[in-house]
Amino acid sequence: MNNMFIGRNAGQMKNFLAREGLLDALVVLYDECNSEALKKDPLVSAFVDKFRAQVADVRRLRVNITDFEVKNIIGRGHFGEVHVVKEKQTGDIYAMKTLRKSDAINQRLAAFYEEERDIMVRASSPWLVGLQYAFQDMHNLYLVMEFQPGGDLRALLDRFGGSLGEEMTK
Repeated sequence: MNNMFIGRNAGQMKNFLAREGLLDALVVLYDECNSEALKKDPLVSAFVDKFRAQVADVRRLRVNITDFEVKNIIGRGHFGEVHVVKEKQTGDIYAMKTLRKSDAINQRLAAFYEEERDIMVRASSPWLVGLQYAFQDMHNLYLVMEFQPGGDLRALLDRFGGSLGEEMTK
């Protein structure tokens, strides 16, 4: 099992929760248990007390929105925005899609978010951008992916009436 967590035997990871998934589960469980109503139970209260420091460390060390400097908006839709961002630690430039959780949950779009994330993680095509990071906070879901200047094909087609001439296609 340890080899699966550290990336060896990657083929076996298809149906297995990865380290990031387990950390997400721990943080969500902790947040749920940390409500006043649930902490009345002594076992729940003991769990919250026992893991307070570890959850704080996980939150501090994991990638989050403060690790990025937002540069420009490059897209806007019903459920969020796409920005060009610069990773503060490395200086690398990425595209970051931000989706509001309230919209994703109310519109049942969480499954689409997960599907998009999973496709980018598994993609090995030069035609699909790769996912660098996926994380969330209390209000938003974030996908940080390779930045490809020039926009997307759909926007290009929209600008030219739905089709491109042969020269432009070349």
